[in-house]
Amino acid sequence: MREITPSFFPDLEKHVEGQVLRKTAPFPVQSYHELVRKVAQLSFLNKDFLLFFRGQDQDYQNKAGSSTFYPNIYRKEILTSQEIRARFEQLEVATYKLLEAFDREKLDGRADIRRKQYIAWSILQHYGVCDTPLLDLTQSLRVAATFAQLGNQAEQGMVYVFGLPYTTNRITYNSEHDLVIVRLLSICPPEALRPYFQEGYLCGTLDITDTYVNKSELDFKNRLVAKFSIPTTASFWGSGFSRIPRNLLFPENDRIEAICIRIREEIISEMKSVFVS
Repeated sequence: MREITPSFFPDLEKHVEGQVLRKTAPFPVQSYHELVRKVAQLSFLNKDFLLFFRGQDQDYQNKAGSSTFYPNIYRKEILTSQEIRARFEQLEVATYKLLEAFDREKLDGRADIRRKQYIAWSILQHYGVCDTPLLDLTQSLRVAATFAQLGNQAEQGMVYVFGLPYTTNRITYNSEHDLVIVRLLSICPPEALRPYFQEGYLCGTLDITDTYVNKSELDFKNRLVAKFSIPTTASFWGSGFSRIPRNLLFPENDRIEAICIRIREEIISEMKSVFVS
């Protein structure tokens, strides 16, 4: 993917001090109201990009001390060609099982899911079935801040801001930036409840799978606009706001989740059988 050079508001410019953003400490904010204001400044200053967010419990870094944001399928400091092929083979099996399940249960969108692999990959990624070449992002700052705090026992969580091309369709293919962006709510059938409150998007590098020239071109650090640290306490939200309850982010009786759990269990069982034999 193409690397961008973002514009910073004055406080962040001073904080970065001419360093590479991904190698600097996160910019601390103390309240959700402050976070919204800082992101509004970034949005104004980076008009060429649509801002997306990601919340994490910590700042995951590589050996060079840089924040790193690889899709799951590429995550490992040293990834051999054999390992990456095995991961894509597993993804192919999971995709086939998902297509079978959609056909068997006559779910809406089963024709689309057969025609566009990014739809199947997005569902598999979002429901955690297996590793995929897609990264979970959201357009909701509240969702990102909630995930930064969710189950986090530390004093601080992380909220990241990424600059991506403006979307044009439910699946946006941008050859100039070498990116694909999938709007989850637009590609999932109504039986999928999880996307309702997460405002999720899946993003990946266009046309690159198990072969690549330089692995770093697959890292979303190339699209990083800002990284913030936020307190994990409830007081962060102030009056009028609150984190999204877990039961809304992960609702019960989600039919697609049930299908994905079965697929994941089948894959694990099959892997164990191969290992034993």
